[in-house]
Amino acid sequence: MRITFPGMSTHPHVARLARVVRSQRPGIRLELSSQNFAQPAMQKLVRSETDIALGRWDLIPADVSSRIVMRDELVVALPEDHALAGRGRVSAGELAGESFVSLPPYEGSVLPDRLRRLAHANGFVPEVVQIAPDTQTALALVSAQVGCHLTFASVARNATDPHVVFVPLEGAAEADVDVDLRAAWRRDDRSPAVHAVLECLFDDAGVENR
Repeated sequence: MRITFPGMSTHPHVARLARVVRSQRPGIRLELSSQNFAQPAMQKLVRSETDIALGRWDLIPADVSSRIVMRDELVVALPEDHALAGRGRVSAGELAGESFVSLPPYEGSVLPDRLRRLAHANGFVPEVVQIAPDTQTALALVSAQVGCHLTFASVARNATDPHVVFVPLEGAAEADVDVDLRAAWRRDDRSPAVHAVLECLFDDAGVENR
């Protein structure tokens, strides 16, 4: 049973799933594969190179089913001595003029898209001073005071660098920038193992879907 997932925001979810499957479905062996970004995971799913993909996608192919497994929100990662680091929340408009560290703007890459959308909605163009290949590198650059970085609350919960502060972002809901984590599977997949693992995943998530 192959599961493909992106980045550090999904690691606790995958770890819990592995524990639940081992306990409740001991006959199913999980083959885990990590990708830096969600779009390659979707491509692997469509090509039948994986059975379940976790990620965030704006467009889901017609032959793929999906369901939310974790609600998430946007936060901004800041160096610990940044002027906004002590705030309870920060609006996107307050980030105008800041230097940003961004993930690569690949097709379907959610965070660069959300940064662009939020900046546009608040009347500025984000100044991206450095592209990072993955989230861990982006946070290391924030720690080194290269710039700030838009990321997920789930990343903040798993981050360990004491020199990076995460502040929730205000106004993201109004800008229609959904960042909830989804599980996706091929609509015509009738594998009992796939549906057993999906059941474990949904039961563990406990998320009411829209």
